Amino acid sequence: MESFVNELFLKKRALYAKWGSYVGMGALVLGLFTTTRYPLLAYLFMLVGLMGATFGSYMSSQYVREPRADKRLDKALDGLDRRYAAYHYYLTSNHVLASHYGFIVLIPRAHEGEITYQGGRWQHKGGWRKMLQLFGEPGLGKPDQDLAADVQDLKQWIDQVMPEADIPVNGVIVMTGSNVTLHTKEAPAPVVALDNLAEYLKTGLKGQTTLTTATQKELRRVMDEVIAQAAAKPKKKKRNEQPPAA
Repeated sequence: MESFVNELFLKKRALYAKWGSYVGMGALVLGLFTTTRYPLLAYLFMLVGLMGATFGSYMSSQYVREPRADKRLDKALDGLDRRYAAYHYYLTSNHVLASHYGFIVLIPRAHEGEITYQGGRWQHKGGWRKMLQLFGEPGLGKPDQDLAADVQDLKQWIDQVMPEADIPVNGVIVMTGSNVTLHTKEAPAPVVALDNLAEYLKTGLKGQTTLTTATQKELRRVMDEVIAQAAAKPKKKKRNEQPPAA
């Protein structure tokens, strides 16, 4: 299996994480210094500091802290053959797998502990780790809705790019935590542990129509263009430069 990672995207997010943390810490320090003489201003600084620190922590957990989601997914998918290619941070969904089945959206969740879906609700029993959500760690949320939205967005995009091909778009929720227990048989979307992801991709989509060889090649060509466009740095327009003649 091949894997492609949008490093420019990650560098920008790492910068956002760094400056979010800097702004958060700076504002909190200013809030402490102004507490006595300017209490209202101190509250404002502390609010800005909390927001900045939370934003920085969220960006760091999503795009900086090792092992990142793309690395965990690639390690789990390493045994797949060359019909599969992973694209991280290039499309409307952060993690997309292209294969002879079309596109497969991967929604990772790095939560530890017990994950349950019952009666239309998600529950996460993670013990003390849930306290980290107060400091910017993302919560479990509703991953089935996130998956459905990403699948729909990706389907709309590929239908515009390859309107005659009718590329299927499927998806799966992947729990990447090293110590996770799943009770999700009733979930409206497939949910697998990271160690079971490769096996799911080999067997869970069997019976679906596969793409022709020609369509697979065209899909790869489209994705090569997406990668090339992401890597191309926009040229700065020189002062007094005239647009090219039509």
